[in-house]
Amino acid sequence: MEMNRNEQRWLREYAEKNNENLETLIKRRKNGEPLQYILGEWEFYGYNFKVGKGVLIPRPETEFLVDLAKEHKPNIVYDLCAGSGCVGIAVAKETRSKVTAVEKSSTAIEYLRHNIKLNNVEIEIIQDDILNPAANYEKADCILINPPYLTESEMNELQTEVTHEPEMALYGGEDGLDFYRGVFELWKGYLKQGGLFAVEVGCEQAREVAKLMKASGFSPQIKKDYSGIERIIYAVKM
Repeated sequence: MEMNRNEQRWLREYAEKNNENLETLIKRRKNGEPLQYILGEWEFYGYNFKVGKGVLIPRPETEFLVDLAKEHKPNIVYDLCAGSGCVGIAVAKETRSKVTAVEKSSTAIEYLRHNIKLNNVEIEIIQDDILNPAANYEKADCILINPPYLTESEMNELQTEVTHEPEMALYGGEDGLDFYRGVFELWKGYLKQGGLFAVEVGCEQAREVAKLMKASGFSPQIKKDYSGIERIIYAVKM
């Protein structure tokens, strides 16, 4: 695997700062290990987050969820499938809202706890399955979710780097839509009137997810990401 100049620079700086062997780091990268895992942290919305094996790496397109939350000015926010906590923590830093992060994976929750401390915010953590919620939830002004949405065929064709990330954070069923089929109907009851529901979707999924959201009584809108891909489906509960 070829590395670009930025990757080489980041690895060199990391090796010098942490007294690590640069050649070992380069070998790990050339063997397909994600740069973010090697460095141990990554930036999202201008904030640093600890990442590593067992947690999804934050991606820039997910930042649009934070943008929408900021525009909505919520008081109570749920970050579902929270993972590293990048979405919920960024929202907490950018607004004065009370954020609750809901995550199923015990491994991801360890990163979440670390990142809450790293970014000096107060966020409640609930370990729960969002498709079979067991906890009691008050009604929120904003529900944000970046669920697993890769299809079976996409899982079979993953880039080497992505195979290092947890399957439960990637695989969304045969057509990638399993979570969307359940989440709108299950969670609309936890959303206040006038509340925002926003989800990230995979490539070419926007129209189907919008239909599922509409079937649950919403009037969805679609937002494109930096590459012009229809990436975020959102609606306000009327």
